[in-house]
Amino acid sequence: MVEQLNLSLLEARLDLGEADRWKWKGESDQMFSLNSAYSLVSRVSVVDPSPVFSKLWNCKAVPSALLMAWRVLQNKIATRVNLERRGMLVESSLCCLCGKEEESYRHLFFECNFAWRVWCYCFKWLRVSFVSHNDPMSNFAQFRMNTSSASINEVWNTNWIGVVGKIWIHINSVIFNNGVADTSEVCSLMQTKVWSWISTKSRAASVSFSSWCLEPLVCMHMILWCLFRDLERSVFLLL
Repeated sequence: MVEQLNLSLLEARLDLGEADRWKWKGESDQMFSLNSAYSLVSRVSVVDPSPVFSKLWNCKAVPSALLMAWRVLQNKIATRVNLERRGMLVESSLCCLCGKEEESYRHLFFECNFAWRVWCYCFKWLRVSFVSHNDPMSNFAQFRMNTSSASINEVWNTNWIGVVGKIWIHINSVIFNNGVADTSEVCSLMQTKVWSWISTKSRAASVSFSSWCLEPLVCMHMILWCLFRDLERSVFLLL
């Protein structure tokens, strides 16, 4: 890195009689313009490194929750291990919940006993058996219904986003608000939040919260049917 910088500086020519000024490489006259900036950005192709992300962005959660899940998948969460890696002082690198293992993003969301109990509750509520992978990317990729359509899985995967988000919020509450680790609270808040996201996506479904808690899979199929019906109506109106 230092050698590359030195080489770049050696290539630079300084004119003693000329004042320093900014030069924009997007135009031949080296003058900045919004049009040239837009053209430059438009030519940049941003491709997600994994098909997992295309599935993530299609889920029915709100943008802030999708961003939170993306940060977990990319290990961009302020865990104690990551904070130490960035040179920040922390009291201990051990997990704030169990105090037994280092607080990595894998441990915090999938290996810690507290997180594992939350996931077990989620699987029991959804009435599924699931082998939980400790790698977030693999875990999200496996969190799907193999016999169901991609549209159903878009609704189904929203539960994964809800669990991850509520675990993180609960951890911060324990650290900063002297809260108590409570598995049932996390699960209840997750059910409420995911229900509100999905219900907002299709108001015509009219799925009650009690029905959502008792028969989540039935509600998912009902919501999906309403989404398709709303789409057909939109297409009909356009025609």
